[in-house]
Amino acid sequence: MFAFSMLFLIIGMVAVAVDLSQLYEARVRLQNAAEQASAAGASQVNYVAAESGQASLLPSFASACRSAGDASSGMAGSTTCTNPEGTDEVIATVTIQAPVAMPLPILGGTFTITATFTAAPVVGGLIPVG
Repeated sequence: MFAFSMLFLIIGMVAVAVDLSQLYEARVRLQNAAEQASAAGASQVNYVAAESGQASLLPSFASACRSAGDASSGMAGSTTCTNPEGTDEVIATVTIQAPVAMPLPILGGTFTITATFTAAPVVGGLIPVG
């Protein structure tokens, strides 16, 4: 009887480990998408303004950032890109809901995974922030 009950315990532990590995894989995928999106947005430098010493981004930075994040994450409309007032940074936030089918109904559900990455444009040989 003990060996039979241990079989169910081991199967349950393997199922939880598989579910957690799926969550981790989704988190890594989203972090990569956020990095791609912020780099794409930060590459939209307004070089005319940069020559005068004021690094700024073109208005198209948001669409470039958003399309790169959506393409990398595989979820259309999941990327939000902002340019904080008075800075030359691009913040890309990629949010996706990853459904996790847990073997026990009590533990099952949907988790929301969020990844954020900040990048600055490369102007004058400076290294981007990341």
